[in-house]
Amino acid sequence: MENPKQVVVVGGGPGLCDRIRQLGAEITLVDTPAGYDADLVRVARRTVLTEYDDPSLIPLLREIHRGTPFTAVLSLTEHGLLPAARIAEELGVPGLSAEVVGRTRDKLAMRARLREEGFSTVPSSVVRDADGIRAFAAEHGYPVIVKPRHGLGSEHVVCLRRADEVVMPPATTDTYIAEPFLDGPEFSVEAVSCAGDHHVLAITGKFTQDSDPENPFVEVGHVVPAPLPPEVATAIGGYVSAFLDVMGITDGCTHTEVRLTPGGPEVIETHTRVGGDQIPTLVRQATGHDLIDLLVQWSLDRTTPPPPAPTVAGAAAIRFFAPPPGTVVGVSGAQRWPGLPGVVKFHLPLKTGDTISPIRNSHTRVGYVLATASTAAQAIDICGEVVAGVRIDVR
Repeated sequence: MENPKQVVVVGGGPGLCDRIRQLGAEITLVDTPAGYDADLVRVARRTVLTEYDDPSLIPLLREIHRGTPFTAVLSLTEHGLLPAARIAEELGVPGLSAEVVGRTRDKLAMRARLREEGFSTVPSSVVRDADGIRAFAAEHGYPVIVKPRHGLGSEHVVCLRRADEVVMPPATTDTYIAEPFLDGPEFSVEAVSCAGDHHVLAITGKFTQDSDPENPFVEVGHVVPAPLPPEVATAIGGYVSAFLDVMGITDGCTHTEVRLTPGGPEVIETHTRVGGDQIPTLVRQATGHDLIDLLVQWSLDRTTPPPPAPTVAGAAAIRFFAPPPGTVVGVSGAQRWPGLPGVVKFHLPLKTGDTISPIRNSHTRVGYVLATASTAAQAIDICGEVVAGVRIDVR
């Protein structure tokens, strides 16, 4: 009997681990003592609990690798992506290099790479105070986006449109960078790459909190497919494929955010993982493609994406609840929506006495509804009907 394949999983993930085990492979789980999932420890062949930068981690895995070689090192958690790349590189396991993944985790390095390769001329610079922001704007003009260099989840992202608005965002452990504001609707592109062959599986449309001047970039909804003319969708897909080439991304899943500016698509950032906010579920419901299945099948068996199985839905959407901040004194109307035709998931874990914080990033949203329909407009409408039909009273 052939020995099972061995996979290192950095940062856990029940969906990822489940698919690995379905293909008959065994898991070596690497996670932090504060963040591990006890249920995954029970199904892993072995578990290493330590910080990702522990200098003893790679020597330990190298010793295991000598006896039972690893086929792949996978991660779908943002903070596990670069450690996973370093492990694979040190062990000689196929995967993206730490240099490539590092460029996707560092927005300044990404911009530098794109300029060096002649792909994009969008400038970017570290700013340490308000004077630094004003100096950048004096050279490149307003509006200016200021955001954490390694940030995610739209946290601490500000748009400064005039000199009298300039103020430094709150201090963090990260540095801030300034970039010109790229005008136009925002989309994300969900792709799987196989030895440099990029399969664009979906373009996701986004809804942001535009009515909140302090946190306008926080995403409050998504729809797959994005309602775009076919020629525009083709142009965005081609642009992202060329972008992945320039970045050196050859394998695995990517979630790339772009704006469709008057001059054409421009990248905002990319991640060597699937998107958050239930985007893999939207893609699966709307297209029949399972992004995590495809990642695992390629990593273990070098199986490229087959045509999707027939699917009932042609579109899927998600909308997050955005109640005002305060203390919850009551929730009504929530029981009528689960089971409504088209409603796939309804998640609103609020109860009387809970405190709702202002929605400043993706972590401070309080629940969502996910729906499917034959068209994007219909899926969006179902989500809107559900959100409007739930009353959240706060004090």
